[in-house]
Amino acid sequence: MVNVIGLGYIGLPTALMLSAYGVEVIGTDYNEKLVDTLNEGKTTFSEDGLDKLFSSAVKAGICFTTQYQTTNIYIVSVPTPYDSVSKKVDARYVKKAVEHILDVCLDGTIIVIES
Repeated sequence: MVNVIGLGYIGLPTALMLSAYGVEVIGTDYNEKLVDTLNEGKTTFSEDGLDKLFSSAVKAGICFTTQYQTTNIYIVSVPTPYDSVSKKVDARYVKKAVEHILDVCLDGTIIVIES
């Protein structure tokens, strides 16, 4: 199973694509309203082909939750705000996601950070 953390413009299509092609996926996001919307069968933004992909993923069994799952593969796709003046990235969301993963993950876990 893959737990995709962050269900925005990168994380949601990633989770849907994996699920639609046979990978067991649980999508996790801290935003309860977003998770509720997805669980009601609706997408949270518009993109060409997203609704069809969403439908395929739902039929394949994708699940959405606010809880991190115990598994050995995670894809972290959370915001990394960028300061255009200092040229620095704010990695606090990535750091927090990884901390939560470390609380529940299995030994030998793979963590992919795509942010």
